[in-house]
Amino acid sequence: MPHLHRHSPNCHPEDCGAHDAYVRLGSWTAPGSPYKLLSGSFSPEAKRHYRGYVTGWLNWCDTGRDTLDPYTCDRAQIAVWISDRHQDAPLATRAVMVSAVTSFYGHLLELGVADGVEKNLTRARLAGAPVPTDPQRTGLRGQGPRWFMQAADRLTGRDAHRNRAICYLLLNQHFGHEKLRPGTILLMDVDNGTNEGFRTTWRIKPKNADASAVTAVTISRDAARLLDTYTGRQPDGTFAPDPGQDQRLWNPALGTRPSAGALFTTTANRARGARLARSDSINRIVNSVVLDHEELAPYAAQLSADFIAATPPPLEDAEK
Repeated sequence: MPHLHRHSPNCHPEDCGAHDAYVRLGSWTAPGSPYKLLSGSFSPEAKRHYRGYVTGWLNWCDTGRDTLDPYTCDRAQIAVWISDRHQDAPLATRAVMVSAVTSFYGHLLELGVADGVEKNLTRARLAGAPVPTDPQRTGLRGQGPRWFMQAADRLTGRDAHRNRAICYLLLNQHFGHEKLRPGTILLMDVDNGTNEGFRTTWRIKPKNADASAVTAVTISRDAARLLDTYTGRQPDGTFAPDPGQDQRLWNPALGTRPSAGALFTTTANRARGARLARSDSINRIVNSVVLDHEELAPYAAQLSADFIAATPPPLEDAEK
């Protein structure tokens, strides 16, 4: 192997004798790179994080307890890196680290490099997130989606309309439409929804996209029905939410008009209609829903919002 040292994102790997993987990483993240990470919709911040996290992984391969050729690694070794260097980091942070590393290996495999790398790198398992041993993939299976909807429909009290709508949006892929991650759901605005009669679409910003990038996704009929209840949408298309009915909060003085502003608002400052801003808020909602169902409750520690968002359509589930 080449001379090993603790590389940094500011090094020039061609000059410092680092492993070829650093050179590949530099090409993958260089300004003007033709590769998907840079030419796609990743923000500059996401690109910096990806380069930093992958550099950290490659450094661990070089200087860890056992020197490792990153071109011949497998799932277990990446998991050891997370456990060895980042076991105290929040699960969400570890998941981003693993996402960066697995994306980098996806790039290398597309180039025909690193054939010794295990091709099936499951992010949830690598990050240390508990997932059921069966099924091997994330997402509710079998009766799971029906049980989750049953539990959501049982919600009562404060914010029941909001929380039920969030649960159904997390199952958007299960209903045969685009997958909606928690972070995407949190960024939805009322004025970006369009009722076309035969379907409801929503303009959203794709994950890691630039601020100006938007795409339209179809919202399931069940989720659209719940959103109409939550937002107070009337048959003529106008909005008249009633705070007394735990519908969406609005305050014209602060720009949260009935037909504009953040879709999902927080209870921390109800008068302002502030956006529900943290992804762990959705995880808490999911956890409370899961715990309320006798079949799902034993798996409460495993069923995160991201896990449920990966639930496949029934036909795809039956084929696996």
